[in-house]
Amino acid sequence: MSPTRPLFKRLIHEQRHYLFYSYQAGQGAGHADEHVHVCDTWAAIPSSWREIVAPSPWRDPKYYRLRRGAARLLCYSGNGQTLEAYGWVQDWRPFRRKFGKLAADGTMLGPYRTVPQARGQGLYGRLLMHSLSICSKEKPVLIYTAPENVASQRGIEKLGFRFLGEWVLDRWLVGFVRLRQQLSKKDARVAVCETVDSSVEDRGTQDYHHGI
Repeated sequence: MSPTRPLFKRLIHEQRHYLFYSYQAGQGAGHADEHVHVCDTWAAIPSSWREIVAPSPWRDPKYYRLRRGAARLLCYSGNGQTLEAYGWVQDWRPFRRKFGKLAADGTMLGPYRTVPQARGQGLYGRLLMHSLSICSKEKPVLIYTAPENVASQRGIEKLGFRFLGEWVLDRWLVGFVRLRQQLSKKDARVAVCETVDSSVEDRGTQDYHHGI
């Protein structure tokens, strides 16, 4: 096989797996953290922090969403000078083409990052709680992580987010997207622990097609 063939296939077709979760009322309204700074504009982000959150802003969609008012950046700093963790609260509209099967409108939480030297201090959970305190609960609030990111899954589940299943996104160069739900190992564990409603029982049978 030519060494360029796998690369060519990735250019034509890309597949990614996501574990999605949603906010539920029993979680409460969140909690504002005094060490979390919410930046509504690019200018509000300290210059030394910009290099961490978006080292190449012209290549980062979140930068443009921030400028349009469709995203907010949350920065955690215990001393007010050193950035230890950060995350995004974004409008759902930019994600509608890819994940329209999950919601027509709402809020997307993430991505979140903690700098290596600050990990293990619960900063991810604190950012999530602050995120919930500033976003509307009248529409769906969703968050996703990768199947292999067990630490992120634990942090999300610890705060009570409801698991929506594993979703597979196929994208083709010709401009089409297909989102489908797939039975995962986590789905099987959830099925053992709780009653599964009819919408979850149909998992893996429905596809979503949308032109980009």
